[in-house]
Amino acid sequence: MLLGAQPIDLKEVGVAERHFVKSGIPPLDRQIGGLLAGRPYLVSGSPGSGKSVSCLEFLDPALQLGETAVLLTHDDPADVLATAGFLGMDLEPALLDGRLIILRYQLDFVRRFGRAASVDDVFAELRRHLGGAAPTRLAIDSVVPFLEGGGAASTAIFALTQFLESLGVTALLTYPGDLAGLYDRRLEPLMQRAGGFFHLATQPQGRRRGVLEIRKLRFEAPSVAPVHFRIEPGAGFVQDGAPNEPDEVLLEELRRRLLVVNMVTPFPDELLRSVEREYQVTVRAGLPSAFSELVRAGVGAVLLNVRRDVINDALQLVRELRRSDVRTPIIVVTPYVLRSTDRTRALRAGADDFLSINVPHDEFLARVTAITRRGRSSATVPAESERPMVSQPTGASGAYEVFEPDGFATAVAAYLSQDRAPFFTLVTVRPANGDVATVAEIVLRVGRVESGDLVGLLHGGVVLLADGARPRDLGSLLERIQAQWAERGTGGTLELETIGYPAEEERVRAMFGVAVG
Repeated sequence: MLLGAQPIDLKEVGVAERHFVKSGIPPLDRQIGGLLAGRPYLVSGSPGSGKSVSCLEFLDPALQLGETAVLLTHDDPADVLATAGFLGMDLEPALLDGRLIILRYQLDFVRRFGRAASVDDVFAELRRHLGGAAPTRLAIDSVVPFLEGGGAASTAIFALTQFLESLGVTALLTYPGDLAGLYDRRLEPLMQRAGGFFHLATQPQGRRRGVLEIRKLRFEAPSVAPVHFRIEPGAGFVQDGAPNEPDEVLLEELRRRLLVVNMVTPFPDELLRSVEREYQVTVRAGLPSAFSELVRAGVGAVLLNVRRDVINDALQLVRELRRSDVRTPIIVVTPYVLRSTDRTRALRAGADDFLSINVPHDEFLARVTAITRRGRSSATVPAESERPMVSQPTGASGAYEVFEPDGFATAVAAYLSQDRAPFFTLVTVRPANGDVATVAEIVLRVGRVESGDLVGLLHGGVVLLADGARPRDLGSLLERIQAQWAERGTGGTLELETIGYPAEEERVRAMFGVAVG
């Protein structure tokens, strides 16, 4: 079969999901939203234009995610480490634990490559050097040695392209010079598969200034205008001058798109239909399937639909996205009753709002519209990740256990000693039949111990410290305790009492004595 033609399954093509990843070059990511994963990309430019820097920045996102990355280069590894140090990247830990593999062209590579019995033998050797590693990114700086191998050069790029496809990696290859107006048929197999082709043009203002030209893309991008950049110590590629903003038509189009991410349970159908009447909505289940669209920032806002048991994972995702310079507005949405600390924690993590799906639909839409009209967040992040002040103890199996009286008093004292204004409600539950163990099990289940609540034994009962809650916020929680107690059928009644802090500070101090004094 001369053409190597294969039947195309249109149904399969129609449902294939295109996955995007960060390029690692912040000005480029802001311009095009990321790279189509699993494709090679070509970067051309004269010596000193920033090609080697682009390779290191391209590999960095994989290393930050704990993935394996490979660099094939002319440079001495010591020079690679020095360049990385200039950019503010510490590659030594990744080299030591095998996440980064640096391979260097031998001085006589071109001669040996040209004399190889088969180019397949060369790539088989390259695969052996990778061992059992499964890299997600591979950078080749530069591709020229594969083009200068005499007779082997005619098939080298085809074999290289096949090799990259067999690995399933996203690849970046550099080429010295400018291919504008120059047709090199040897590069044709690579250009056919490439997800994009970029050129780094130097500027007369200085060695580390230039323009990144987006010459070809295989996907739709918010903008393909040239990107003016500087290469700064400790930062690498940064925007030089005002960013190239998309025009108002494109901006308005982006504002009409919403991404709904269901981390566990689906978004309520009725509310979703109301939102779809106003917006173009894409729904994704779980984080992996949504990450490509998050990193591309091609939506007006992200609605992160979470449940109480995954709120910490959701907020950690928000922090990571903000650290990655993802500026799309993020709205954390939840079905449970909000406490003041819920919203505070979300905003400190970098979210733009925290909404309950139980609010009226018109109010919900108004809040979403206000955020999409306001535009992208400033993406500020706290200096360090949020840590729980005091943690509920766990047993050998990892299940939560109640504090004993002395430990509970100490935990509450530590809670109150934090450098902030404490705000909570104490819920005391006493069973008439004395079955404290069953009550403790129920309260541990209905409380938010994974989000900062504390449960302990005190004065013959079980006490729940509901972090950030007012007594009037806890009606549904008290009902759940009563309902689960009735389901157990143990008999007897429950005595429930709530005390708010700081409104009833003296009563709280009296409960715990000098431990909080």
